Amino acid sequence: QVTPRVASNVTDMESFTCDVVVIGAGLSGLSAAYYLTKKDRGLRIAVLEAKDRVGGRTLTRQLTAADGTRDFWDLGGEWVGRPQPHMQYLLRKFNINTFNPVASGDGRQNTKFPVLSWRTHMDLLQFSWKLKRLQKRLVGVDLKNSVHALEWDGISLEQYKEEHLWTQAAKDIVDAACKCMFGLTPLEMTLLYFLMYIKAAGGLRVFLHPKEFSGQECRVKGGVQQIASHLVHKIGKRFVYVNQPVTHIIQSIEGARIVTSNHLEILCQRVIMAIPPHHAAAITYQPPLPHVKLGLLQSVPLAFLVKFAVTYEEAFWKQDNNKFHYGFQAVLESQDFGPVGIVYDATSGRGNPALAGFVSSSHCFDNDPKNRRAIIMRLIENLLGPECMKILEFSQMDWSKEPYNGGCFLKSLMPGTTKYFNSELREPFDRVHFGGTESATVWCGFMNGAVQSGFRSATEVLYHLRPLIVTSPDPDIISLREEVSQKGHANHSWLTWAVLSLSFASIVYFLTKGSSHLSPPTFVKNIQLVFDTDRFS
Repeated sequence: QVTPRVASNVTDMESFTCDVVVIGAGLSGLSAAYYLTKKDRGLRIAVLEAKDRVGGRTLTRQLTAADGTRDFWDLGGEWVGRPQPHMQYLLRKFNINTFNPVASGDGRQNTKFPVLSWRTHMDLLQFSWKLKRLQKRLVGVDLKNSVHALEWDGISLEQYKEEHLWTQAAKDIVDAACKCMFGLTPLEMTLLYFLMYIKAAGGLRVFLHPKEFSGQECRVKGGVQQIASHLVHKIGKRFVYVNQPVTHIIQSIEGARIVTSNHLEILCQRVIMAIPPHHAAAITYQPPLPHVKLGLLQSVPLAFLVKFAVTYEEAFWKQDNNKFHYGFQAVLESQDFGPVGIVYDATSGRGNPALAGFVSSSHCFDNDPKNRRAIIMRLIENLLGPECMKILEFSQMDWSKEPYNGGCFLKSLMPGTTKYFNSELREPFDRVHFGGTESATVWCGFMNGAVQSGFRSATEVLYHLRPLIVTSPDPDIISLREEVSQKGHANHSWLTWAVLSLSFASIVYFLTKGSSHLSPPTFVKNIQLVFDTDRFS
């Protein structure tokens, strides 16, 4: 593990000068600093992190494993997939290996597809066709000046769903998928937000497709957080400061002055903001942020998410008398609240059995970790039986309680603000440039979006400080997608948020719910039949 510099015991104000200050040591901030260092080793860079660790919304923990060792499981971002070029770039650079969870097992899967009425099936297909057509209209469109964007930003997805779906079963499926993908109901998001989110992930099919060329193909051996450690090593750990929450950014003709709550002051020429938007809004700016910019930052809260991992001596869910096999995925159902999360086979790259999952309904989970653990284990027991209680170790992470994070996957925006989201969020404020996955144009809200936004904000800084080494647009960033296209079947994958999993399992849950004679819902190989309109066009 790479330990960054800790500047936490300074009693008097410590001051120094550098070229660029990066605020935030998650994947976005560290990628920005890495890119700057890669382009010009002469640039003086300081990375400030408010928490006591690096990695942002990635977190890898070691748990007791069946082989008698301490193995690695991710309690933050986890999944990797080929459509994410910027994460592939880092994995390849750092020689980080991935593994396919299904291919490394016995290869068996429950491929049974639950009974679905032809009316519901056709209803979902026509709804998917319509969404796909709307999404295509966003390509190359200036959302701020788009009549369509203005219209879609003024209606909720709930309104569109009610107007274009006619069966209750189809409406239930869409409700569950949205709740689990975003932590929101269709009533809480605009149609434009939904379309932008899907577009940034490469389209509806890529977003929902469970296997090939998706965001859920592989996991990372040794855990995702090692990427942050590699980045710190490349940047230089003496340039990364933890326990340094930024409180003030004062800009002038001469430069920018950054002040932290822990008595650190840095004078610099450029600033990269790579923290969640609502935390960026809490910093005091002199001169103040424009009202539109401040309002937009304040309108992007993060959603509630608790992720958990449970290790076992044996993978009892893979036994012949069990309905579930290697790679299974299923909905966690509360009797009172319906689908509240998922659980899936999280057997490690070393073959140590484990279950993992996450829950995203804050109103039905206790704030006390012990009580929440009991609730989660009861939900798993209802699904898999009493054998799930024979655990080696249980670990959980409540991201809503994480200091300087305040949640996990991206939540929706207030109506009327979505059309300004990406472009206005990226717009620099004098010497301050804005990164973070929320500002990404590819896989916005995911890990790949974090890295892409880091590279982009670093390029903006280089354009001002080192214009001779920057072309506009930067070919080093553009070539990533071309390289992926040429090597689409290489043995490398990229990271993305595990939140993709919820949508798949939720759909199966609602499809199964109507038939009492069917077995409990599982992740099925042909789930893409529901939304995969290419099969019928």
